[in-house]
Order: sequence, then structure tokens, then C-alpha cells
Amino acid sequence: MEHVQITERQHLERAIFIGAFAGWNDAASAASWAVKFLINQWDAQPFAELDPELFYDFSETRPTVRIAGGALRRLSWPSNRFYVYRANAAPRDASPEEDQPSTGAATGARAVGDMQRDVVLFLGDEPQLRWKTFAREVVELCRECHVEEVVLLGSLMAEAPHTLPTPISGVTSRSSMLRRMNLSGVERANYSGSTGILTALQDTARKEGIATTSLWGAAPHYVSATPNLPVSEGLLRKLDQLYTFDLNLNDLARAAKRFTNRVSSLVAEDPEVSAYVHELEQRTGSSTAMGLSDVSFRGDASGVHRIPMDGELPSPEEAVQDVEAWLRRFREESGAD
Repeated sequence: MEHVQITERQHLERAIFIGAFAGWNDAASAASWAVKFLINQWDAQPFAELDPELFYDFSETRPTVRIAGGALRRLSWPSNRFYVYRANAAPRDASPEEDQPSTGAATGARAVGDMQRDVVLFLGDEPQLRWKTFAREVVELCRECHVEEVVLLGSLMAEAPHTLPTPISGVTSRSSMLRRMNLSGVERANYSGSTGILTALQDTARKEGIATTSLWGAAPHYVSATPNLPVSEGLLRKLDQLYTFDLNLNDLARAAKRFTNRVSSLVAEDPEVSAYVHELEQRTGSSTAMGLSDVSFRGDASGVHRIPMDGELPSPEEAVQDVEAWLRRFREESGAD
């Protein structure tokens, strides 16, 4: 691991790796925000970071700066950070003698559902350079941490209406997971074309004998607001069903509902947009009834990706701030036609 900087060696057992990358694999910032949610809920602590120098074109993924009062306060480079959550760790606000709550993990780090597995969480930016080396570095760290399975989260732009549950598709190297995906309503993905770092990492891990699974949420292409909370919620719910993490998603579900209601109110103000969403609803319903995939993926799923560093859920107004701009563009294009 020539390019991984470890601040604290981890001695984990039966660990599972959960990661996401901002960028092409992260439409509406839904996947990376979902991992951020897990880091916050489990109070996971950083323990390693991958040096960005070799893997980024800094004219494409630029470092950020904070200047205050005419003074340079901080220069931040693209980060690829690893966090650890220990299944046998006690909550910070509870003594060892206290009974642990049985509903969700919101009170701090504790046992992960019935699995009692340690978790390595990863949050990063998709690199531009040396993907093979990058993937090997991540997989080598997984081996050192005794990771048994790599799970990656992604999101793609799709012709999916915001009024229906988020379609989730999956890719896995395990036949047993395929059966669990079927039972959980996760669509088996079918795709040929350009791909991102998630696929490269998944392929590298598979070749090294590590089980891999990826879950992909379909973000409505006409909702440009980020993060798209309903898609993040959909990814986390399927993750929870497949791995029994006992996540507490109540607050997120309420925020996602407010997000959807706000988008619906904006769409209702424009008859042409309303007609288009209704068409998507009918098309999706027909495809589902025929047993066909109800997700039509677009090409480039990249865009603006802002992850709230403090972990706070955005207000509905903040989360849909870009929707009005899209509606204006939609009207202009419709008028031109």
C-alpha cells in the first residue's frame, strides 16, 4: 500500500467494506451522501487516507481553499478517506452496564444488526488517472483489514418519476446475494457501455477472491437538486434489507418525503412538466406489469455534488434549489419546439 497513509492500524474481524465515490458514479450526490449518513449514524472514525497526488488531474478535480480576512486559512485536496466502525464498540454516551437500545443505530456505534460485523466505510472522489493502481491500493487495504465483502453504492440518472419508489438495481459476484436481491426487490442490472471507478474496483476485488456487490439508485433526470434524499433513502433501505444493519432511517424518511412533496408542488405549477411526469408514471407502471426493467439509464450521470460536511439534512428548500432552474429550461425548450 504505497499510496495509503494509515494513521491507526485496524484489527478487524469479518469486516464489510461500504464505499461511494463522488463524480460520474454519483448522480444527484445520492450515493456519496448515503455513505456520509452511515459515517454519521455509526460515528465511524477515520483511520486511513489515499494520497491524491498520483491519481488526479488537479485541473479537473481542483483542490479547494478557504480564505478569511485576507489570510489563507486552509487548502484542501481531493480526499479518499477510510473510516472504521467496530461492531463491539459501546456507544459514547453509555456505560458498559447500561442496556443498549434495540431500535436503530442512531445513538452511536454498536453491534450491526444480527451480523456483529466490523465495517470499513470509504468516501472519495472518482480519480482521473491510474485506476488499476488505485483499485489495487483499496483492495490491499481491504485485505489488511480482513474485509470479506466489498459493497459499493452508486446512482445514475434515469427516466424514473420522482412520485414512485426509487428503483434500485444491483450487481454481485455471489449467487446467494442474487437470491436475496430478488427477494428484496433489487433489479438485476443489465448494462453495456462506459463505466466508472466502481466497476474497476469491483472487478479488482472479485479477481482477488473478495465477494463484491454494488447497488445503484435511479435518480429522476429532471430533478437536478442535490443531494436527492429519496434516492439516498432508497439505497440505504435496500442495503439494510440485504445486510441487516438495523439502520435508523426515520429522520431521513421524513426529510425525503418533504423533498418529494416540494418537487411535486413545483411540478404541479407547470402543465407540461406535469404531463411529462404522468407519462413516466404510466410508462414505469406498464414496464413493471410486463416484468421489464423500469429504469432507462442516461449516459453521463455526473454533475454538481455537494456533501454536507456537518452531516445535517438539508431543508426541502435547500435540497430543491436547482429544480426551478430546470423548469425554466424545460419551458424554454418546449416553447422552441
